[in-house]
Amino acid sequence: MTTPRIRPEPGRPELTRVAGLPAAYCPLPSERTAELLDRHAELSGALEELRPRVEDVLYTLVPLLDDARDLRRAVLAARRAAHRAAPPGWDGPTTARIAEYADEAARGALRRWQELTAAAQAVAGELDKEVARDRAAAEDTLAAALEEPSFAHSLALATPDWVRYGRARGTRKRQRALRTLYSYTVRAAAKTSPFARLTTVGVPGGAHDGRAVQQVSATVVLTALYALARSPRTAQLLRYRPAPVRPADPTAEASDDPALLMLHPEYVATGGVTWRLDQVVEAGPAADWARALTAARTPDQSMSAGGDSIPEHADGTVEYADALRALGGPDPFRRFLRMLDSGVLAPVPPWRRGEDALDALLALTRQLPDADSAGPAKALAAGDVADGTGAADGTDAADGTGAADGTEAADGLAVVHGLRALAAERERLAEPVRPGPEAPRRRAGAVARVRELGREWAAAAGWDRFEPAEVWYEDAATGLRLPPVVADERTAEDLRRLGAAIRPRLFRSHLYDTLVRRFVAAYGSGGSCDDVLGFAMRCGAESDRDPELERAVQLDLAVREDPGERAWLPVGPSSAPPTAAVLFQQLRGGSGGAADGGPRLVVNQFNPGTGGLLTRFTQLLGGDFAEALRGHVRRCWPHAAHHRELVLWTECSTAQAQSCGLLPPLTLPGELGAADALPLDATRLVHDPRQDTLTLLAPDGLPLAAAYTGLVPTHLFPKFARFLAVLSDPWINGSPLSDHRMPFQLPRDPEQVCAQDRQTLDGAGTVVTRRASWTVPVHRLPLPSPDAGCDASGVAAMDAFRRAHRVPREVFAYLLPANGGGFGPDHDRKPLWVRLDSAVSLEVLAHWITPGTGHLRLVEALPAHDEHPLRDADGHRRAAEHAALLHWAGTGEEEG
Repeated sequence: MTTPRIRPEPGRPELTRVAGLPAAYCPLPSERTAELLDRHAELSGALEELRPRVEDVLYTLVPLLDDARDLRRAVLAARRAAHRAAPPGWDGPTTARIAEYADEAARGALRRWQELTAAAQAVAGELDKEVARDRAAAEDTLAAALEEPSFAHSLALATPDWVRYGRARGTRKRQRALRTLYSYTVRAAAKTSPFARLTTVGVPGGAHDGRAVQQVSATVVLTALYALARSPRTAQLLRYRPAPVRPADPTAEASDDPALLMLHPEYVATGGVTWRLDQVVEAGPAADWARALTAARTPDQSMSAGGDSIPEHADGTVEYADALRALGGPDPFRRFLRMLDSGVLAPVPPWRRGEDALDALLALTRQLPDADSAGPAKALAAGDVADGTGAADGTDAADGTGAADGTEAADGLAVVHGLRALAAERERLAEPVRPGPEAPRRRAGAVARVRELGREWAAAAGWDRFEPAEVWYEDAATGLRLPPVVADERTAEDLRRLGAAIRPRLFRSHLYDTLVRRFVAAYGSGGSCDDVLGFAMRCGAESDRDPELERAVQLDLAVREDPGERAWLPVGPSSAPPTAAVLFQQLRGGSGGAADGGPRLVVNQFNPGTGGLLTRFTQLLGGDFAEALRGHVRRCWPHAAHHRELVLWTECSTAQAQSCGLLPPLTLPGELGAADALPLDATRLVHDPRQDTLTLLAPDGLPLAAAYTGLVPTHLFPKFARFLAVLSDPWINGSPLSDHRMPFQLPRDPEQVCAQDRQTLDGAGTVVTRRASWTVPVHRLPLPSPDAGCDASGVAAMDAFRRAHRVPREVFAYLLPANGGGFGPDHDRKPLWVRLDSAVSLEVLAHWITPGTGHLRLVEALPAHDEHPLRDADGHRRAAEHAALLHWAGTGEEEG
């Protein structure tokens, strides 16, 4: 008898992400501050306990002092002071005279009150001085971080304007600069989100030399490409791809006037990330233009006599001259521009996967006869207008505007010279890390200049509200020798136990069911589809509502608590069995456990385990890493005969492009090609009526795995592409056994502070699956005003709050939107490291909270700054996060 296989094996390779700064660069208050806050809390508690008795004594004394009006006033003032836990303000003689009206017990209470309030005032005075010293020490620590060359070098990419101008004089500007420096310093010292050298990566058990992979951002070069396409001087250098058009109903394809769908691309840049949002829309009249342009291809003559070579442009692209002939009319270039603006035509990048985009575009533009003789970009543009050549770019010489419909042509040669300027800036951006402030400033200046080029090109391309924020891509390997992680049997066993616990919560998505139902409805049970792109487009057509799709998403959310049999449903041979990537941290004591027998491993979050989390680093970490990852990806699809990678946005997202090259690609429209690429149009999709599953087939009829190996989560894909991703990997990890669960749920009573205890795996205590956390309404936090600084009283107030709710001093803070909805640009998933006993931390936190924030989620820092087991060459502790791949593939999902 067989039972479902629930214990996975950790696969290879592993990855460790290492903080770019030692944990000690998190600015910490002194031990003396902690002692004073403890004493302050002790005195505050004693005063609070004694205050009712003192108020009663003073209340009783008032009517006894009608004949001693000065004493009566002193007692009334003391009553008001008692409400504030303040001293009564009496001198010695006044105290002695008042004592004559009280009995022994009352005198003892008043005497004790004066002692406690005097001690509290003394502690407050000491705390004032210590908080000031902490502030100075924090500023020194943050300034010292800038002396770390790799940190300053990376800061020039992350915030170039700050590096150039951040040390402005004036108190307000200085404090703003300090807050920015704090945010990046604690990110580099306490978090492990790869960006340049703010976080580096390596393979556990290996030694690394700190090398980096660098290149100009794909977004910037793509923006130049689109600007070149809008000038007849340079448009002729490029080839163009007509938008794919498909019938809205495959059964109506042979009719005279079928309803048609078109795949419409639109580029969006937000938060330093660029997306191509491919939307499936009703084509309307655009379909006629797209089909006419597709039919305008010049017959390719590159086929050999034997017919065994692939034509270079047998991919549906057209040349510029052929496009103009197909468009026709009195001014075909104006129509050409409208086709670009409407997405009917798109320029094809002249670079392939793995090639340097800037070098490819520069090589293409060198054939321009006057490209080397003209001056800088802006001077050239002015000269063109003066000598009348602007009209050749589609500019109307009569009024200086563009086409009659307002469409403007770009100055192609100005873009070309901008590309040459970009090549020069690339040399400055790629300069090696050096100590001293000049190198980061030089690099920041180059970043600023390239951003300006990107803005000019985006405007020339006609892209409104598009600004490429990322101009330079960089990943770096750690310079440390990393200890083994999964090779340790205790850690491996912890991961196996964790995998066994999460496997029943890994279930087949209802989106897969929707995909199967739509396929059977269109092609019948056991049917076959030769146009997989057309099927995906019909499934992902944009509409006001898609009730079936919405219901599938809701059902996926509903069954997370108890998937039941959905965890064991079958999938076709081109779909992956369940996988998971586990991101976790270790505590001091490493895999052997903390010295006190406490937890040794903390589960941060889960990701799909098919390798997409790691492929970005294959070029950086070398051939052995890439080969191990390639083997893992193939093991994730054990029943497929062919394995290909399916990665979106390779032409516009550098991180996505870096994730390519592990396997031969399966390409969608708009993606970069490769010599061994297979277009989606060459595949076939079939239905298995016995298991009610779908299988993607290669041209030879055997199952083809389309492994998504990119970095961007698939739930962010355009709808049509999301169905393809679901077909490849149809599993959802509904396990609650990780600390990162999105979206965070607000408490039932949103006005109260809600605490959640730390949770561990199966009660053993060695594997923490959820850190302790507190969801706090923003108005309940005793934070300083963003316009005012935080003093000792503010630190003491926050200390009292955290003691009341048992919040630790060191936490990570998450912003939760007031409306309880999803996260937007103002509510970033990356948390902020905070010390609740630090005035500098509290000021940064007060400014970090946005107007749309309703709650903060405060999470215990586990491991805390002094609990990281990894040490650098100088013996300093470094935060590290490990990624391990779990899979249940290879044995038919069963074990005996």
